[in-house]
Amino acid sequence: MSKMSEEKRKLYRSFDKSAFDFKDQNIADFFNHASDVGYSLDTTGFLPLPGFFQAPFKQDIGNADIAMLGSPLDLGAIGLAGTRHGPEKIRYVSRNYGPQHDVTGQVPFMQCNIMDAGDVNWTATHLQTRLQDIYNRVLELANKGASILNCGGEHTTAFGVLKALSQAHNDEAFGLVHIDAHCDTMSTWGGDEVNDGSVFRQAILNGYIDPERTVQVGIRGRANFLWEFSKDCGITIISADEVFDKGMPWVIDKIKDIVGTKEKTYFSFDVDSIDSLYMMGTTGPEPFGLTPRQVREIMLSCHDMNLVGADMVEYNPSRDSDGAYGHTAAALFWELLAMLSSSRVNHKINRGPTNWS
Repeated sequence: MSKMSEEKRKLYRSFDKSAFDFKDQNIADFFNHASDVGYSLDTTGFLPLPGFFQAPFKQDIGNADIAMLGSPLDLGAIGLAGTRHGPEKIRYVSRNYGPQHDVTGQVPFMQCNIMDAGDVNWTATHLQTRLQDIYNRVLELANKGASILNCGGEHTTAFGVLKALSQAHNDEAFGLVHIDAHCDTMSTWGGDEVNDGSVFRQAILNGYIDPERTVQVGIRGRANFLWEFSKDCGITIISADEVFDKGMPWVIDKIKDIVGTKEKTYFSFDVDSIDSLYMMGTTGPEPFGLTPRQVREIMLSCHDMNLVGADMVEYNPSRDSDGAYGHTAAALFWELLAMLSSSRVNHKINRGPTNWS
């Protein structure tokens, strides 16, 4: 075997730079901005920044572009309890993701001023009161111009978020991109008018969502007979089978045709949209579903939408003994943050970069 020439060794040595000497200016600017306040790539020990993805934890909204919020609720879940522990687990696992998006090359913390607003403070154990608690906190954040990224908790939490966002945006009815195994448009069940099976029926009836600008993707399973309301009011339903049969370009084109990129839209992601082979850590796992990569592809396609908020719901750590599903969930929560950041930039309403002080 031939020896390496001194000329080549000299060339390779010229590439041997210090750990934070980056040619990519986006990431270089970020570390110059954030490393002094405690942002770290070493996630093995205690981190001084306890928020999602090491975002600064703040109660005061200031001039934040995006407020991430935990809604640890599972009182209205149709199935096993445990999603109330979702935000805590996702915060912990999220330290492994970011700061740069590997596809777009963008650093959300440099695009936008991002904060972790903590978890909603509950005033009672009653489900409807807790939805009001979510509404009160989100309204406070949204009234100051922030987009909302909600981490559930059960899907019922989306109702409080949508109610507040609609009010903050002059009672507007938003378009909806909804990725789920279930349409969640059933009628009242178990005495609760709003629960995780009826959340979008109630959002439509209250004027928060426009069904004619709503696409529900990944629908499948034993509960299909419950979703007559979706069909009756004009929602576009794309089943999981259609996703595989017609392909992702068709799905993305359909979403864009129905929802559009200019009018305001909300994005809701239930982790049970993912095939139970990849996601058993949820309250209502369903086989024959989407892959994490397909969900990510939809999220990437929505970066140009006019998004007022998004959520990830129904991750259940109680059904995730080794934490594997939590890593998939946290990675997709990162995709949602990147999506909201790009949306703010594309619609010229960003006020970044992130302020940790």
